[in-house]
Order: sequence, then C-alpha cells, then structure tokens
Amino acid sequence: MAKEQYALTLTPLTGVHIGTGGELTPLDYKIASKVGDIDFKRPVYWKFSGDRILQRLGSDEKKLAAFENASVNGNMKELQAFFQNHCTEKSDTDYPCDITGEFLKTYNANKDKDPCQNAATVLQMYHAEGTPRPVIPGTSIKGSIRTALLNHYLAGLSDNEYGRLQHDFENMRNPEKAEETLQKAILGYSDERNDPFRAVLVSDCSFKASGTQLVGGLKIVKFNGHTESLEALGAPIQAEVLKGEFLGGKASSELLITIDADLQALPSLIGKYPPKRIKAISFQDLRNACNDFYWSLFQEEFKKNHYGDVYDGTEETIVKLKKRLEEAAGSNNQFIIRLGRWSQVEFVTFEETFRNPRTKKDGRGKPLPWGTTRTLFDYDGRLVPMGWCVLSLKGQG
Repeated sequence: MAKEQYALTLTPLTGVHIGTGGELTPLDYKIASKVGDIDFKRPVYWKFSGDRILQRLGSDEKKLAAFENASVNGNMKELQAFFQNHCTEKSDTDYPCDITGEFLKTYNANKDKDPCQNAATVLQMYHAEGTPRPVIPGTSIKGSIRTALLNHYLAGLSDNEYGRLQHDFENMRNPEKAEETLQKAILGYSDERNDPFRAVLVSDCSFKASGTQLVGGLKIVKFNGHTESLEALGAPIQAEVLKGEFLGGKASSELLITIDADLQALPSLIGKYPPKRIKAISFQDLRNACNDFYWSLFQEEFKKNHYGDVYDGTEETIVKLKKRLEEAAGSNNQFIIRLGRWSQVEFVTFEETFRNPRTKKDGRGKPLPWGTTRTLFDYDGRLVPMGWCVLSLKGQG
C-alpha cells in the first residue's frame, strides 16, 4: 500500500503533562540529593517502587517486621518513614525528576503530615510501561491535530453552511451527540469506519528519562483588571511535567506521521450510495491547520493579558514564547501545537459558537465565564502556560 511517511521532532517549549490519573504521595516518592551511587548534588524527586524495596529487604526479618507493624496499625507516617528510609538503591527507584523551589517549600512544609492528607500530592505523568521514559501518546498528538483541522475546515465554510450547522448544533439536546454529529458533517463521513482520520497515523513520543522531567506547582489564576494582578483560585496543584525549553529543559523526541494514500483513494461502501472516497487529508493540510488555529488562539490569549505583570520574569517569558511560536508558525518546516492537560478550556474541539464548556466557580459558587481563568506552571516565580510544543519536519519517505 502507498503510504506517505513524515519524520518529525517534537520539542516541548513549556511544560507538558499527560496524566495517568494516579496521585503520588510521600508513600511513593522521596526528596534527596543522592540515592545509591547517584548524587545530583541538589534535592531531587525520586519516584520509588515500594514493591521492589520490600523484595530487596525480603531476607531481613527485623525490617519486614517494622513494615508489617506499620501496615497492620495503619500508621501512614511510619509507613512513609519506612519506605523513604529504605529507598537507598538505584534499583528501588523508577525515575528522578528535578523540582522547583516552590515545590521543595511545599514538600518541606508538609513532610511531617499524614501522607494521605498531604498537600504535596503529585499528579503522575504517563510513562512507557516498565521504563523511566515519559511519553506523549500518538493519540494525544493526533487529537490536537484533529481539533486544529476541524476548526480550519469550519472557518472555511460559507455563511449559509456555517449557519445551518450552528442551527442544528443549538437544537441538539445531547451535547456529546451534537459534537459527534458536527464532526461528521465537517469531515463528510457517516460512520467511524470512513472517518478521514483513519488514514492518519501518529506514533508515540518517548523522551529520555534524564534531565527531561520536572515536578512543580500549577496555579489557577484569574486576571483582575482593577488591581492589574493575578488572583489565585484555590490551592496549587503539583504535577510531574515534561521540562520544556522555557522551564530550563531540552526535551525532544522523534515521531512519525503516516498518511495512508491507498485508504484515501479507496471508495467507501459504508453509508449513503453511490460509494464515495473518504475525504483526503494531506500533510500540508495538517501543518497549515495547526499553525492557523493554535497561533490565532495564542494571539487572542496574549492580547487579553491573562498572565498579568505581577511576577518578576513572567511577562518577559511570555513575550519570548510568543516570538518562538511566531517563528515556528512562519517556518516552512515547522508547525506549532498544544498538548496535554491544562491546555485551557479554549482548546476543546470547536471554537466558541459550538461549545458550552464547564468552567471554574468563584468564591460564591457562581460559574465564572469561560476563558477568564488560566492554569499556569509556577517556574520559580515565573508563571508559564502549559502544553506549547513545536513539530519540526526532518524528512519524508
């Protein structure tokens, strides 16, 4: 079969978090500069394996008795101390992460609390099974590309077509069904088996474990126009993230985008007759759609001053990020994309006419208008938006 393959490099510019749904407490990690013969000369977050620690200590009856005593009595503080004190070998750990100064403060302020009530709980990043390597799944990248392309096609419709879709969308009672129907109308398919994106495959991005991972806090903030400052809403969130360029990192990974030209050329026998070919999507379509959609949304976000000028270095970082994204969007062999959690409520499937997103509530429980809050990574005083990446074309085969 004829397949077009495009080799690319994905480079995170800011933090990226693809979650597992898991929450890690000090029962699962420790902060130390050294474990075994590895010494970072600075405090580092070590995700460890309690099972491997116990397996290694299997022949030491006294130590196992201490573990069993803490487990039976339900003493989480003793259990935490047991695992942290006995995590002494490199083989006990899954992976290390750098930490921000703010996270270290949070950890130190909470380390004597019950682990189950600890404010230093960390949301875990997705890793390749059995390895310390953080991963961005190809499905996440493909989903972000699909979002861009859907909005690109939507913006290209005539006023009459747009108005008809808007009328149909507003009269659908089931929001999930309405979105599915809208996608089918825009991409011109009636059954998932002739969805044009079946012909587009995206491989996973697996990153090196060393020097690519960071643990820090995220703040949900709202810009206050009266005080010209950012107001924090609720307590900070801690998470493992990929360490992008603007978080002091150099993470990058290779991936392949494959377009199955034969599948695009094959007449579909599904749906209405006469048979028709599925909508062909080219690599250039993907690139142009991502640059148009994500660049316009970054500009909108930038102009609304969601970040504010309240933390030293924040505004400077945002301006530098804007320049980097603009250069990539204007390049012939690059395009921009936004990935992962905390990519903001604006980065759902469709533009504002076709959505009614759930948003945060204010102190009185009243829903805030969507688009007024941002979840930003606190990189030691500089607040940085999440998820921004650049894809660079390396070759075509």
